[in-house]
This record gives sequence, structure tokens and C-alpha cells, in this order.
Amino acid sequence: MSADPGSTGAPAAQAQPPLAAGRRRLLVGAAAAAALLALAMALAIALFDINRYKPEIEAAVRTHSGRTLHLNGDLALSFFPRLAVDLPASSLSARDNEAEFLSFSSARMEVALLPLLWQEVVIESLQLREARATMTLPDKHSSAAEMDEVSSGASGSSGSSVASADAAVPATTAAANRETRWEIEQLLLSDAALTVHNAVNGKTIVLSAIHLETGRLAAKTQLPLGLKAQVALMSQPEVLGEIEVTARVDIDMSAARPALAASDFKLGFTGRRDGHDRQPWRAALSARHLSHQGETFSAAQVEVSVQTDGEPATDAWTFAASAEEIAFDGQLLSLPRFDAEIAREDPRLPGGQARLPLSGALTLDTRHERASLQLAAQGSDARFEASIELTNFAQPEVGFDLQADRLNLDAYLPLAQPVAGKAAAGAKPAAAAPAAGSEPGQARPGRAALPILRTAAAAPTPRPAPASAPASAAAEPAFDLAGLHTLRLDGQLQIAQLQAGGIEATAVHARVHSADGRATLAPLSARLYGGQADGELTLAAQNTHGATGQGQGQGQGPQLSMKLALNDVDFGALARAALGRSDLAGRGNVDLALSSSGQSRAELTRAAQGTAGFALREVALVGIDLADVLGQVKDILNAGGSQSGRIDTSRVTRLSHLSGTVKLAAGVARNDDLDGAAAKLALGGYGQFDLLSSELDYTLRVMMAANPDESSKLLRALEGLPIPVHISGPADELRYSISLSDVAADVLRRHSDDIGAALVDEAERFFDRLFGGKKK
Repeated sequence: MSADPGSTGAPAAQAQPPLAAGRRRLLVGAAAAAALLALAMALAIALFDINRYKPEIEAAVRTHSGRTLHLNGDLALSFFPRLAVDLPASSLSARDNEAEFLSFSSARMEVALLPLLWQEVVIESLQLREARATMTLPDKHSSAAEMDEVSSGASGSSGSSVASADAAVPATTAAANRETRWEIEQLLLSDAALTVHNAVNGKTIVLSAIHLETGRLAAKTQLPLGLKAQVALMSQPEVLGEIEVTARVDIDMSAARPALAASDFKLGFTGRRDGHDRQPWRAALSARHLSHQGETFSAAQVEVSVQTDGEPATDAWTFAASAEEIAFDGQLLSLPRFDAEIAREDPRLPGGQARLPLSGALTLDTRHERASLQLAAQGSDARFEASIELTNFAQPEVGFDLQADRLNLDAYLPLAQPVAGKAAAGAKPAAAAPAAGSEPGQARPGRAALPILRTAAAAPTPRPAPASAPASAAAEPAFDLAGLHTLRLDGQLQIAQLQAGGIEATAVHARVHSADGRATLAPLSARLYGGQADGELTLAAQNTHGATGQGQGQGQGPQLSMKLALNDVDFGALARAALGRSDLAGRGNVDLALSSSGQSRAELTRAAQGTAGFALREVALVGIDLADVLGQVKDILNAGGSQSGRIDTSRVTRLSHLSGTVKLAAGVARNDDLDGAAAKLALGGYGQFDLLSSELDYTLRVMMAANPDESSKLLRALEGLPIPVHISGPADELRYSISLSDVAADVLRRHSDDIGAALVDEAERFFDRLFGGKKK
């Protein structure tokens, strides 16, 4: 009995192996099927030729976009580990045009397989290498096709989807659900380039070496954005540099009106102008939030800064501005308020730096091509309100109005004299620099005459030393007034208190007009050191009158002309303020008319021509005491009839009046009609001053007035006889010399019968009485 159960269980135990074997056979079959499937896929990949579909792909692009696609090589297709397509060097034309719009050296697109089953396109990676794109921004006269080309070129098919957003609003939810969903996990551009032509101003911007990397792109997504590129603005001068952009971007293409927003947006630029100065500069733009939907754009908490980096010991500029909000609806840009500051660092400025805080508002109407800017400043050196209106963006017309309580330009702009002295060595040429601009005054005798019309001239003209004049002139950069040809400007300014170049003026009023390459400042009026100044200034980008034959340089380069009338002005105070000199004290009138043309300051100086008339009263000539010098006649005669010395600023000659006319030509000021008088002196003279070399060569003719009751025949013989006093040398190293040899010979020829052996003693007593000297 006990053996039966055992016999019953044995067959059951032996039934397990067939089940296990079946499982093993199933696994083997599955593996074989997988192998066959893999083999089939491998065979499919090997036998499938995607290049057979190149013509169909190119035709489809042509049909749906109006563009021509050229695939210049073989396509490559792979299925493992994911579906991927490799494109060869290819190009895409502009719409309905064979001109190239986009090209690249190679591209790779990797697509996830499974999402394709439920109509989702998930591009895991899209890479473009050496992509090149060209765009043209049309002007307002461009055709609709050109405008559409820009829209489609800038945003592809999204441009048309935006334009037809209103038509898409009635679409049903079911229809929207049937649309294929897409996303791009990563977009990568390497060594790309974008060229943008602006048809309005003719300028071109080139972005090269572009490196762009994004996060997930989809109809609705958030992603980080980073872009780096080199930029070149093809203008005169060129602007070259690098830009970097970072932001957090929100995209919503699923809405009726696609929306694009960015937070923590930052754009930085570093570069330089490729001109003669090649000054480096930096710019930065940041915004807490940017938003664009349809034609509406807005920004919040925007900050802008621009900074120039000067060379050592030169100037550096910084401009910074901020605004809480900016709005643009496609036609009207509104900036209700902004705050800004202009800062400058320069060792030549008071304290080495200057800051100008500003506030204002801006509106921009693109439809009517109008812009309006309001500015206000409340600084210690600048208190003003200004309004600027701009119309016709293609050929701007600018109108402005400036009303200022106080404007101290010296606090923001360094004086020009130190810069002008660069060509010469040491401080002497720099000190002489003011004299170069004093066309008429140079011709007047003595040092005192120089500052009179130096102040009347427009601005000091730097004068290199005689030996280095040609080299210095050649080294000077040429004036660049190309912008004056297109500048159309009309406005006025009224300034209650103005300081510029050390000169202080009140009640300043001027009108400014510029058109067709010609700018005028007229009429111009101001109260100036107890007197009145009236005049006009004209600057032309190119002399259109041709050569006149009246001076060198006429007919070439920019042309400058000036008329100025100074009435009852204290020229002593004016010279001290403008030039820091005290060569002259006197009040009176100056009438000045000058013109010149040239490509540089040296050329302007060389070509300067014109006239200046002056009439002063209560004059003090600083540097020589003519009464004291001529009172030493005996010493002069004993020394052989001549004497010389340096101009000494501690000595003064006082005159009741001084007048004359200066003629300027070829950079040389000449005078031959000087007329001055004191109680016992009469003054005349002739000579010239060279503006380029700053050399004076002038002869004063001093005539003594004898006492009519004097019975001495010797005194009557000397009465009215001009005694020459020659003044010459560089403007800051003037010397005088007196020679009585010719005077004595003249006296002997004219009055030999009346002159005895006591000539010397009589002359000594005469001059002692005449000038109050002590008898030796």
C-alpha cells in the first residue's frame, strides 16, 4: 500500500521538464524574432535610399514657401539610437527670388520615434553649422512683397501665423487638437552669421561668429537663452565689437495672438570705432521684463549704459539711463519718464570729473514719423529745460528750443589750449596758443594789442613752432563734417547765464539753422563784461564758392566765416577770463569780419583772411613803460645810441585812446595805422603777427610832445620826431629795442644850425622835465 503513492507521484514529478523546455523554446523564438526584426531594420536601412526623395523635398519647399531649396550633397538617415537626418551643405532662396536668404555647411536633426505615433514631433536636437542669413529692412516705399519677405525671413512661418491670428480665433478646439504638436529639446547654432541691410539709411550690420544655444523650444515653453556674436556696423567710421545676450524666455505660440516674453534680459557690447581715434567703448542694456504680443511691446525696469574708455590722462565718458516702463503698440512708442546721468572723467576738468543729471520723456510715432524728446537738468552748473522735435525719419528734420537759467560748459568740457599745445614742446607754445586766434590784434603794436582781437576771434587756433609747423599740420586729423550734409536743424536757445572757455556772458540769445551742408548761428547776441556782443557764424561742410584767390586754401575743405561786433566791452576783464592774461586794460569797440577754409586747424589758420577795427579808451599796455624807457635818452646815447630789453609785465604804459585796423591774409595779421595818445605821448606803428609761428614783428613810433613855452631850440627840434621802439619775438618771449642813431642824424640834418655842443645835457633835462625823472 505504501508503494502506491510513491508510484503515483513519480509521473507528476517527471511532467516539469516539458514545461520548462517550452518556456525555453518561447524565449529562443522571441530572440530569433527580435534578431529577424533587427535584421529587417538593418536591411531596410541598408536598402532605403533617402536621396531618392531629394527632388520631392525640394519641390515641396518650393510649393509651400515660394523659396528654392538646394541640397548640395547626399542626405544621411539613421534609426539608432534615435531617428536622425544629416543634411549636406544647403541653401534656401528668398521668397519668389533666387537671391540667397539662408545657407549652412551642414545640419543634423534628431527626432524621437515613439511620439510620432500620436502625432507629436519631438526634435531632440537641431544643429546648424556655419549658417549664413541675409535680410533687408525695407523703407516705407517698399512693396508688400518686400515687407512680407522681411516678416517671413525674420520668423519663418510664425510671421504668417501672427498675421492670420484673428482668422484663427473661430477655429474649434477639436481642430486645434488635430494639429501636430512639436517641440525642440535643444537648438544649437555654431559659427553662424547674419547680415542685415537697412534700406532707409543704407547701413549694414553684420553679426558673425554667432553661438546660440537654447533650452526646450515648443509652442508653449520656458527656456534659458544665451547668444554670443561679433558685430560690425558698416558705417563711417565702422563700429566693431562683440555682443552677448542672456535671458529667460517664455514662448506661447498656442494662443490666438502668439506671445513672447523675457525676464532678466541682459545685452552687453564691447568694441571700438574703427576711426582715427579707435576709442574703445562699452554698452549694456538690461530689463527686468520684456513682453511682445502681436504688435504690442512693453518693457519694465529698463537700464541703459554707454561708456567710453579713454587712454591714460585723457577723457572717459559714461551715459546711464533708467525707466520704469516702456510701451509700444506697433506705431507709438511711449516712454513717460526716464532718469539719466552723463559722467565724464578728465584730468583737465575741475576736480577731474563732471556729472550731469537729467530727466525727461520720449514719444515716438512711427506712423507719422515724428519723435518728441523733453529734457530737464537741475544741476549746480546746468539748469535748463529743452524740447526736441524730429520728423521724417529717412531725412530727419530736427527742431529744438533750449531755455536755461545757467549753463557752465567749462564744468563739462576742458579748455582747448592744453590740447592745442600737444604739437609743441613745453608750456611756452601752450601759453602762446591763445595768440594764434587773435587775427587783428596781432598787428597792433606791443603786447597789449595782441589780446584785444585775440578775444574777438572765434576760438584760439593752435600754433606749432616754426620749425615743426609743417609736420604738426600734417599730423593733425582732418575735420569730418560729412554729417553736416544731411543735418537739417532749426531752433533757438536762450541762456540767462553762460560760461564757456572761461568767458562769462548773460542774456545770451541765438538761432541755429542747418541745411544742405551749411550751418548758421544767427542772430547771436549777449551781454559781455559791461558791453554788448552781436554777430553771426557760418560753417559750411564744403566751400562751394571756389577759389577766390584771396588766400591760400580757399576753395577746399570746410569753410568758416564770422562777423562779430563788440561794443563798450571791458577787454581787460575779457582777456583775463578767456586767456588768463593781463596784457591789456581798456574799454571800447571791436568790429571783426573773418573767413577761412581748410581740412585742419593749421589749414584754417593759414587760409584765414579778413579785417578787424578797434577803438579803445583808457588803455593800459602791460609789458613796457614807454615814458620810462624814453626818459633814459642820455644813457641810450652814451651806450652808442641803442638799448634793448625784455617785455616786463610789471611795467605799464597808459594811453587815453588806442585805435587801428588789422588786415589778415595767409595767416598773417598786419597793421599800419595805429593811433594812440597819452598826456605827453603820441603813438603810431606798423608791423605784423604770424599766426602759425606766433611771431611778432612790430615797430612803435613814439612821438614826444614838447612844451610850447620851452625856448630851447634843441627841444623844438625833438618835438614831433618819431622815436622807433621795435618789439619782436615769440608771443611769450617778446623783447624791445630802441635805436637813436637815425633819430640823431635826422635831427642834425634838419636843425644843424640850432644844435650846439650841449646836445646831450639839454636832451637829459628835457626828458627829466617831460617824464618827471630825477636829474642825474
